[in-house]
Amino acid sequence: MQDKHHFYIGNIFSDEAQLNVLKNIQRKLIKKYKLKNYHYNNKYSSNLIYLGYLDEHVAYKYMESIISNLLKAISEKFNHLECIYTGYKLEYDKSFYKISLKFNDVNNYLEKIIVPYLHNNAIIPVYEKRKNIMKPSIDLIYYKDSSKIDGKNDDINILLPEDKFIIDHISLIKGSPIRVRSGTPSIHNQMTLEEVYKYSFPLNGTL
Repeated sequence: MQDKHHFYIGNIFSDEAQLNVLKNIQRKLIKKYKLKNYHYNNKYSSNLIYLGYLDEHVAYKYMESIISNLLKAISEKFNHLECIYTGYKLEYDKSFYKISLKFNDVNNYLEKIIVPYLHNNAIIPVYEKRKNIMKPSIDLIYYKDSSKIDGKNDDINILLPEDKFIIDHISLIKGSPIRVRSGTPSIHNQMTLEEVYKYSFPLNGTL
């Protein structure tokens, strides 16, 4: 049996103040919207691009042959990114709803330069049909049902946090589904997330 995982490019948050902000929003979502059959991952992370459900060997070869050089170029150009929360996003994959918290850096480098650069040079050459460019977000919670949300982004009216936070590196993230099922596990399944530190790139540039 192959050792497969979901792989992303982003970073896992560790700042205690930011973690408290995200946990507080998560609790408010559950209580205010009466979420049923909900779950969430073990850690909060930024999602910049999704690489796929891959064998570890394939994922590391993907990094070595293409993505590491791209991340190295980003790390040499951009410095720490000061970020703000910009809104909520609600998605449905016919199995679970997912609520994410959108964010961007104050200079808009992520959305305008970094994510398109990674998408065009790391995703399109491998996955020609994957045209949608992800916007930076933090997955908060997955749920099956709510009597208070109709499935639209504007259904969520919890006040956005004003706290800013810093992204000081970009890494490969490995997501391992907690429950193994037959077939390809959905990215909306509960996962244990971890950074692959040998593919972590500190942002030490001048921008």
